[in-house]
Amino acid sequence: MCELISYGDALAETRAEVRHVLIGNGFSRAQSEDDRFAYSSLLEKSGLPDDHPIRNVFQQLNTVDFEAVVRALEHAALVEGAYGEDERARALGADATQLREALIHAVREVHPGIRFDVPEQQQTACAEFLSNYSKVFTLNYDLLLYWVVLHGARDHHSDGFGLGEANGGFRKFSEDAHCSVYFLHGALHLFLDQQQDTEKRIVTGATIIDDITDTIRTGQRLPLFVAEGTSGQKQRKINSVPYLRYCYDQLGELEGSLFVLGHSADENDRHVYSAIENSDVERLYFFVHEPEDNLATIREKLAVFRERNRNVAVQYIDAAEANVWGRQA
Repeated sequence: MCELISYGDALAETRAEVRHVLIGNGFSRAQSEDDRFAYSSLLEKSGLPDDHPIRNVFQQLNTVDFEAVVRALEHAALVEGAYGEDERARALGADATQLREALIHAVREVHPGIRFDVPEQQQTACAEFLSNYSKVFTLNYDLLLYWVVLHGARDHHSDGFGLGEANGGFRKFSEDAHCSVYFLHGALHLFLDQQQDTEKRIVTGATIIDDITDTIRTGQRLPLFVAEGTSGQKQRKINSVPYLRYCYDQLGELEGSLFVLGHSADENDRHVYSAIENSDVERLYFFVHEPEDNLATIREKLAVFRERNRNVAVQYIDAAEANVWGRQA
């Protein structure tokens, strides 16, 4: 097995460099003992009736990955349309849309209701972890990172929504504002206005979750998120939203070293690694969950990246060493 580098050694050898971090679903899953952010938990809380055909698709594909099922539904819609079955194509397309909305519903169902539901010591530990990095990129939709920045990381990080007065419970993103936190695939608290500007929902009611729900129900606006099935579809969605494109471009302009935590490097996020390929990152550190079982797979997935980026040093770290939420003694 390829030798791992310790997290301490990785920080030490990049002390003189600018560091950045990209976080995926594993970041959120590590916060909760009940694994509430696992895809299986999301499916259980999706609100889809037990007899809904979409559930059969999950079973037939033997997966709990929402994106895989969305991709299958969209491919099926293309095939039905090619055969002239327009009504079936529309129905399958509608199911794909419904599943995206079910994912949002599920995340809200499993999400802590308020920031204080996340123990203060966990937020403090996470803020300390993030303080090692200049820029933070996330692929997650939940509010955990947003809350940590509010709690203790604001001295180091800002999300770019700080300029100007709030308007109707929203603050607009501005490229002129200081920004070091980037929601690459959107998030529950981000919405588009009629001009396609991205706004952050801020707390005006009891909780931010209540405010998000009110925006969906009363304002008839869905949170901005990228849940398309393939990497190409995700890229097209990103290109269609100025804020998302800005975040993506920032990833592609990085220099120094990049740490990747809680991400499996799957093909449906190929666009993420394309941006990294185009950057000036010199070192890539990949946190691997349970490396004795998963390191070989991760190395295989990153083989193309390593082939195209021979000047980038790629090293692997046991994800347990990050101890992001301070849950390990």
